[in-house]
Amino acid sequence: MDPIGFMTDPSIFPLMATFQVIWKDAGWAMIIFLAALANVDVELYEAAAADGAGRWRRLWHITLPSIRAIVILLLILRIGDILSVGFEQFLLQRDSVGAGAAEVLDTFTYFSGVIGGNWSAGAAAGLAKGVVGLALIIGANKLAHRFGEPGIFQSRKES
Repeated sequence: MDPIGFMTDPSIFPLMATFQVIWKDAGWAMIIFLAALANVDVELYEAAAADGAGRWRRLWHITLPSIRAIVILLLILRIGDILSVGFEQFLLQRDSVGAGAAEVLDTFTYFSGVIGGNWSAGAAAGLAKGVVGLALIIGANKLAHRFGEPGIFQSRKES
C-alpha cells in the first residue's frame, strides 16, 4: 500500500492548511472560553436544575447567553484576520504542492512585489487585503451592536 502524501498532494493541501489553523488557534480560544465559563454564576445552573432543566436547556439558556459577549469579541478579532492564512506555511510548502494550491494574497504580494519587483501589484494586493479586513471588522462590529453587545468600538450616537 502506497503512503498518502499529505504534505505534497495539492488536492489535500487546503484541508490540511485549514486543520492547521484550527489546531493553532484552538488553544488560545479555549483559554478565553474557559475564563468566560468560570465567570458564569453557578447559582443559575443550580436554579435551572431545580426547575427541571436538562443539560441542553441549561446550555442554551444559561451558558450560551453568558458567554455571548466573548463569542462575539472573538468573532470580531478573528474575522479581521481572515485573509491572513499563514504566510510562512504557504511559502514553505509552495514548492512541494505547486503554486496553484498554495497561492494566497500574502504569497502573491511577496512573489510579485518583493521577488518580481512589481511593487504596484504587491502594494495593491496588500491594500485590498487591508480594506477588505477593515470592512469585515466594521461589519462584524455592527453585527455585535445588533445583538446588543458593545463590540470593539461604539459610534458616537450609540454612546
